[in-house]
Amino acid sequence: MEPPRIAVAVVTMGNRPAEVDALLESVAKQDVPPARIVIVGNGCPLPEFARRLSLPGEVTAVELDENLGCPGGRNAAIARLREFGDVDVVVELDDDGLLVDADVLRRVGELYAADERIGIVGFRIAEETDLAWRAADAGWRILYAPELLLQHPKTSPARHAVYYRVNARNRVWLARRRLPFALVPVHLGVWVLLTLARNRSASGLRAWFAGFAEGVREPAGERRAMRWRTVWRLTRLGRPPVI
Repeated sequence: MEPPRIAVAVVTMGNRPAEVDALLESVAKQDVPPARIVIVGNGCPLPEFARRLSLPGEVTAVELDENLGCPGGRNAAIARLREFGDVDVVVELDDDGLLVDADVLRRVGELYAADERIGIVGFRIAEETDLAWRAADAGWRILYAPELLLQHPKTSPARHAVYYRVNARNRVWLARRRLPFALVPVHLGVWVLLTLARNRSASGLRAWFAGFAEGVREPAGERRAMRWRTVWRLTRLGRPPVI
């Protein structure tokens, strides 16, 4: 069997130029280079990367007119890669991440080559909810591989001024797009209670509820609700989609 063709997708808001350079340099040092690298500017222009950093493979820059949030930026990267149609696996990397070892892409390829039912390989960081739900609903396996390490700086996500608003807006959009109608108010009600319990910042709560209202008011995108058997499967795995 031919090894899977791997692409790397990076989304950035343009406020971490040094970190993005370091991440891309760690990609360039991989012993199996990616076939393609797509870098998305989430509402920002992008500098020239390919020649300056001597990156491997085909490098594509995608500049979005507005910040679509992390899921929206990743969707834009995947959409562009789908247009190319010549890769099998997409490795999504945060712009402040760093591939510690030089064999990460090779080992990812080996995992996919060994099991055709694997849809997601999770590095030793949190898995992204929207992507995980879609993969589970499509019947794919999700493999947690803690030996594949993506290094992140020890900083709070609340460092971003727009974090609370975007977090709440995206949570509402996620529920509206992916959950059966009966579970949407349950999921969002749980997240309201968790937010009130966790957040002691009045300004943060104001921003969060403003984002929540935006998520209810604005279009959430194409609705593809998961099947009830997927709800049951996630629940049996200890990840009920109401939390």
